[in-house]
Amino acid sequence: MNITSKVNKLDGLKRSVVITVNKDEYLAAFSKDLNKYKSTVKIDGFRSGKVPEKIILKNYRDRIHGDALNKIIEASLKQSLESNKLETASPPQLSIDKEPSAENDLVFTAEFEIYPLFVIKNIEEIIIDVPEVIIDKDDIDAVISNIQKQNIKWEEKKDKAASGDKIIMEYEGLISGKEFDNNKHENFTFIIDDKINGDPATVGLYKEFYKNSIGEDINVEKSFSYKMPDDFLDKNIAGKTIDYKMKIKHIYKGDLPELNDEFYKKFGTENSSVDIFRENVKKHMNLELEQKIKSITSAAINEKLLDVNDFEIPTYMLQSEVKHITTQYQGMTQNLDDKIKLELDQIARKRVKLNLIYMKITEDNKITVSQDDVYDYISKSDPATQEQLATKVKEDKNYLNHIKNKVLEDAIMNLIESKCKKNKLQKKFSEVVN
Repeated sequence: MNITSKVNKLDGLKRSVVITVNKDEYLAAFSKDLNKYKSTVKIDGFRSGKVPEKIILKNYRDRIHGDALNKIIEASLKQSLESNKLETASPPQLSIDKEPSAENDLVFTAEFEIYPLFVIKNIEEIIIDVPEVIIDKDDIDAVISNIQKQNIKWEEKKDKAASGDKIIMEYEGLISGKEFDNNKHENFTFIIDDKINGDPATVGLYKEFYKNSIGEDINVEKSFSYKMPDDFLDKNIAGKTIDYKMKIKHIYKGDLPELNDEFYKKFGTENSSVDIFRENVKKHMNLELEQKIKSITSAAINEKLLDVNDFEIPTYMLQSEVKHITTQYQGMTQNLDDKIKLELDQIARKRVKLNLIYMKITEDNKITVSQDDVYDYISKSDPATQEQLATKVKEDKNYLNHIKNKVLEDAIMNLIESKCKKNKLQKKFSEVVN
């Protein structure tokens, strides 16, 4: 295509390219589209293919012009980007500077962002902390104890509530006598003194329920107040004191299952024994530990990659990721204050930057993901779901791309892990696997 183009550097990663397309290119495209209309258009009073050109132009000139113009712009922009070795990181914004005609060349401007040009810092110099764990007898005993607790048989009791009992209660919370979202629960269930993971406010509230349940009978009403932290996620109740009323409806005492042949068979194999059971437990612990260490290692690598590689990121990519994260976040709460918005911006910034780093590492090391790699990944998954995953990959292109991205990320992590320096830290199983 007969074109000329001039690239202009704007702020940051923004670029504009002014493209001039010879009028003959436009006239040829217009003539081609006009001939299509001549052969296909139907107008009352004329046979198909016999409509005079004058009539067609009278009725369809603007449409033919628009179609020809769009084709010329698309083709010439693609040619210009390729010849100038520009890869767009945002959709080009187009403006027509001079309309094409029999006398005038087409002149238009495209504005867009490009991907940043940067060099990945020496991977061999990256140092990461990696936990090293030897599973011992105490670790296995602790896991078996947890398995027992997960299989407690609960029986309702009439005695007062005690530590370790399961409680079903109802409660209502009011702020200055007024209700708020999710302020009440008819069948709130917990185990007294059970370990709770979560934000400090939630953990603190659970502890208040524990404290006010111990030594109490069913149907006895109790009251207490609890002040929510100023920085609590839900801004409707952040910093406010909530007055709670609670009443225990049921109390259950737990009976731990005995460690006997019946228990071992339930969680092992037929004709199981304590030794076989403990070996099975250890095998699952090793699998869980492997996945956890992999996750810790990947997180450490990502943080190092972000720390040592500094470059500008495209505004469009950042805004798109912020919008995506915000949409997900608003599913949990509608209250997005300035602090939360800043946090979401930082998360989005890290994600975009890391994605660009991955792209660069993939390009530099010529990493590819084939169909065989995808099915190899599936073959290493849970045997119970392999067939389902394989079917989903065949039928759902988006899911196929999702798996390809997972395989690609694993390949990148394996590459970096093989080259970087590792600082091994001796850890207990419980310190790594929470």
